[in-house]
Amino acid sequence: MEASGKLARDEKSSYLNRMNGWIDHYILQQPLLPQQQQQQQQKNRILKSRPFRLLVVIYILFSVLFTGTHISSWLFSTKDAWTYQRTYDALEPYSLVSDMSHGLKMSKLFSKGHYDALQYVQPFWQKASVIPDELDTTIITTTTPETWKDLVFLAKSWDGPISATLHVAKDASIKATIQAEYQSNPSLFKNVDLHLIETPTGIKQSVSVLVPLNVERNLARIYARSQHVCDMPLNTILVTELRQTLLKHQTKYAALMKKGDMLVIPTFKHTSGQEIPVTKKELVGLVQGEKSLVLHDAHFESNKGPTDFETWKASDSLYKVTGYTMDYEPIVIQSKTVQPWCSERFVDKRSACLLSSYLAGNDFYVLPSDFVIYKPTTANAAISDLDTVIEKRLYAKFYWEQCVYQGRQLDAMGLWNTAKSDHIRQQCSRVIQNWGRGLIGKPE
Repeated sequence: MEASGKLARDEKSSYLNRMNGWIDHYILQQPLLPQQQQQQQQKNRILKSRPFRLLVVIYILFSVLFTGTHISSWLFSTKDAWTYQRTYDALEPYSLVSDMSHGLKMSKLFSKGHYDALQYVQPFWQKASVIPDELDTTIITTTTPETWKDLVFLAKSWDGPISATLHVAKDASIKATIQAEYQSNPSLFKNVDLHLIETPTGIKQSVSVLVPLNVERNLARIYARSQHVCDMPLNTILVTELRQTLLKHQTKYAALMKKGDMLVIPTFKHTSGQEIPVTKKELVGLVQGEKSLVLHDAHFESNKGPTDFETWKASDSLYKVTGYTMDYEPIVIQSKTVQPWCSERFVDKRSACLLSSYLAGNDFYVLPSDFVIYKPTTANAAISDLDTVIEKRLYAKFYWEQCVYQGRQLDAMGLWNTAKSDHIRQQCSRVIQNWGRGLIGKPE
């Protein structure tokens, strides 16, 4: 018994001696100069002390156990746990963007809007309770207190996702009234996302260069919660089962829009009477027989626009628009992510939202059976005469600019000598000859 105890004490002593020797080897150093010997002796007494060496041993054991625990938890964890995470404020979402003021973020997001106006933007001021399917189509639109009833009507007839910007003056009572109606109407609180824009105090005109309607359209599009969007004016009536048509041909239409192509919804307006047809056959009868309705492509003569009434009347499948011009601004269904954004230099220019896409090589395809009708009593957004003149002049310059810009884009991607550049060659041949000679394609 005594022999075994002595053996254990000898082994323990041997182990401690080895540890002390290891510590002496790595920690204790002999002085190089004679005058350092006294200081070194004091340091050696500390390093050779039992408490210090015990702390070193504890630290080593803790490090080994800590490392082993983390390695074992990593080896036996699922792949989801391998994602890098912060070790500080782990429960708090953090980004450098979080430190920026809301107005600064909005003014960078919409660089043509005014900071003082954009700082009052509230995305998802009211958020719909139903989350739409990714391949669904979200109607994007703009509204004011004056057109609020039109939005309510649209929400009921569409019965699907809507992303709308609500532009109001800084008036708490107006917001309270709209909020109360929103929360009490199932068509609204189930499907409509409202993004609030408040006009700063002292500014009388809501539609202006401070926050152009094209900015509002982009705002509604950014926060749309599906992959496809449709910019639908509120002064229109959805007559046919458009939503069912899109769901029926979802795979085919989604493939077209993924390539950048757009689906055109023909638009009609009354010349007399207010009869609302519900089928294509009834509509054609009112256009050709009673002539109380006409195909309405803005900036074109009745029944003479690029949508082409004669082709639409006889068609039972999608057909391509062949008579495009720079002023064409139909109601289209398009990809939220593939299409260029509306140019925000314009107060209200829907054709500018489509020009860039067409010049980039994308096509318009007209839906053969669906249509919308403009309301006879609803006026468009009020824009001053000065803004109207400026818009026309700006758009002419914008057209030239887009011809050169989109041409250079196609050339940089190696698509200048392909069918993708057919549109820009047809629309911009004169501009490119004057501006782009040698910059686009091979020098002549």
